[in-house]
Amino acid sequence: MNYEIANKLQEQYMDAEGKWYDLKWHYVQYCILKSYLDKYEQTNNEKYYNFVKDFVDRLYDENGTIPEIDIDYYTIDQIRMASILFPLYKKEKDPKYKKVLDLLYNQLTTTYPRTESGSFWHKDNYPNQIWLDGLYMGQPFYVEYIKTFNDQKDYSDMLKQFANARKFIFNEETELYLHAYDESREMFWCDKETGLSPHVWGRAVGWLVMALVDLLEMLETEDVDTALLKDMLKETIDGMLKYQHSSGMWYQVVDMGDKKDNYLESSGTSMLAYAILKGVRLGYLSEDYKEYGVKAFEGTVNQCVKEVDGEVRLGCICRSAGLGRHPERGDVRDGSYEYYVSGEPIVENNGHGVAPFLMAYNEITLI
Repeated sequence: MNYEIANKLQEQYMDAEGKWYDLKWHYVQYCILKSYLDKYEQTNNEKYYNFVKDFVDRLYDENGTIPEIDIDYYTIDQIRMASILFPLYKKEKDPKYKKVLDLLYNQLTTTYPRTESGSFWHKDNYPNQIWLDGLYMGQPFYVEYIKTFNDQKDYSDMLKQFANARKFIFNEETELYLHAYDESREMFWCDKETGLSPHVWGRAVGWLVMALVDLLEMLETEDVDTALLKDMLKETIDGMLKYQHSSGMWYQVVDMGDKKDNYLESSGTSMLAYAILKGVRLGYLSEDYKEYGVKAFEGTVNQCVKEVDGEVRLGCICRSAGLGRHPERGDVRDGSYEYYVSGEPIVENNGHGVAPFLMAYNEITLI
């Protein structure tokens, strides 16, 4: 397949601020910036690095702080964006980057609330809950800070939190992860016996496998037993491959492809493509998995990418999905099948989809 249309999207999207994404401190913006940092590391083309640095620097005020960060609000989503500061600090040695890294690491390790089993809450307003999304939002930052700055390289807390996810959120019968778990059993969306949300959301699983493969890469030089992470990566991918559509994509609700209104969704598919291809490249998955990652990426191009008046657009993206009352909009997400397939709009060029698509494209170019 000719990937020129993916390359064109990668080049165009940098200039799409204010149209397809905004200047803000947010996990989606982190994912967008990461896709360009990965491209910079592959090519040494400074325009990609400069795009990232300029974006981040404009978030700072004249006092060297980032006003959007609320240290009194506990949300694991807020942590994710901080990971973009590690490579900037390494290259620039500017203390303003380290200041924010220290601030959020201190919050995470001293006052951030946890479930009784020891996992970070998803947010203040989602108490006692572990979401698969949160493993990507918090754990890579946690590990990279320890690796970069701490004398004592203790990764046991991170490993425990992944073990909790495996214990509480994985369904042994279907070999699939549900979206989330409420340890208190109090939320209206959870099963009162298991604490689990009712459905398998493709993007939630995507967040998990991206976290796993990125952490494995990060820990390659560290003296730590990563067998749990390796096993989880292979087990999760194996479970998901049973539900890969003939097009190469995965459905929004993964295991209900034959139900009314379900649709092939590009963000979760791109995340799985990225994790599979990177997992093969780094040796955590065997070579025979590569065809599934390529099929997922090419299926997304075939099914969801088009060009309109010279502008490349990636469609089939679930705008957002969650559980409970949305903290900004106030609407209630009940976790039902109907919610996942009809309760959130399907959009184009949203960063939730474009960022992992570009990450997967970066991996494709290394084959």
